[in-house]
Amino acid sequence: MLPPLNATLAIESIAGALLIGLLIGAQREAAGGAEHPGLRDFLAVSLAGGLCGVLGNPWLDAAALVSITVVFAVFHFEERGERTGITTELAAIGTFLLALLAASYQYPFARPLAAGTAVVLAIFLEARQRLHQLLRQTITEQEFNGTLAFVAVVLVIYPLLPQGAYGPYSFFVPRQIWEFVILISTISYVGYFFEKFLGEERGLIYTAILGGLASTTATTLQFAHTSKQMKAEEITGLWRAFVIANTVQFPRTLLIVALVSPQLARPLAWPLGVMTMAGILLEQVLRRWPHQRLSALGLESGNPFRIGPALRFGALFTIIAFVTKVSIASLGTSAFYGTSLVGGLVDVATVIAPAADMLGAKTMSLGMAEAAVLLALVSNALLKIFVALAGSPAYIIRVFATFLFWGIAGWAAWRFAPAIFGS
Repeated sequence: MLPPLNATLAIESIAGALLIGLLIGAQREAAGGAEHPGLRDFLAVSLAGGLCGVLGNPWLDAAALVSITVVFAVFHFEERGERTGITTELAAIGTFLLALLAASYQYPFARPLAAGTAVVLAIFLEARQRLHQLLRQTITEQEFNGTLAFVAVVLVIYPLLPQGAYGPYSFFVPRQIWEFVILISTISYVGYFFEKFLGEERGLIYTAILGGLASTTATTLQFAHTSKQMKAEEITGLWRAFVIANTVQFPRTLLIVALVSPQLARPLAWPLGVMTMAGILLEQVLRRWPHQRLSALGLESGNPFRIGPALRFGALFTIIAFVTKVSIASLGTSAFYGTSLVGGLVDVATVIAPAADMLGAKTMSLGMAEAAVLLALVSNALLKIFVALAGSPAYIIRVFATFLFWGIAGWAAWRFAPAIFGS
């Protein structure tokens, strides 16, 4: 049932509609000049939309929309020699519909929704030249086609995959595997444009932070492929990005542990905290170390979407998931150290939850739970060293040396910090 219409409600509704016409009309006035439809025309269109919204007659709404469309179509036909686009005409139709929505007082959400949409429309109208330059001059045809392929992988294929788990021990989960394919594809895609628009040196840093939050293994693999395209003197910049991505893993792991089991987080704070500081120290040294800065000159006509590495990573994840399921089913909690090593190959988080559950049920000591998480980090590091083999020899050596440095720092903190500072 519609709320009763009174003078105050009608004035508020029409005022909201006129504000939309004022916003879009002012933008069109500044963009088109005096010979094109401007502020007064858009105020008239929004007033018509406001009156239709207040009266609430669908037939009147349809008739007004058709009339406005015909008027602007005739105007465009008469001015076709001087104009090529129909942006103003489409904006006028959009203004009418938004004004109609803003004045539809029977819907509480109508006015804020219409106002927000009008702001977005005005922003797009104002950014027309920049969007035109982006699509016609900055983005190449190959990059545009790569974007379409990326959208297909993310939005088209995933919903078509069956839900559920299949195979022995239910190891094969199509949607979960494809999520990892999407993950590594996204890192590659976003990283490409980071490097193109920010320069390769800065772009790699942003890619590293993004990848560190998402998947350090996928990022390590992506950097391995990138290293093959670099000269030897440029590897230091890539090494720094690798250090940043994997340093993010330690505070992220500590945060997950703290949320799941504060009791387990206390002893793990020392090794994870020291490894975080070691990573920050190494990154600062590499930042100041004399090395050739990377450029993005070779990226102008490249393909931002590479499905091959993503599919190989998905296959590797499937194999590891199968080994993990078999190991857990065969060994159980009596050999939790072994399952931690296997589970860490997939993700350290796969070990944190069961360790916290067993610690809470008092079927596992605090020291064993702590060691299980650290072993998962060790196996995860070994996996990243393995995927780094897809890169150049210089990249492989640096990855191995970095994890050796982290391993020594973490072991020292785990072994000596509780004795020195107290548990």
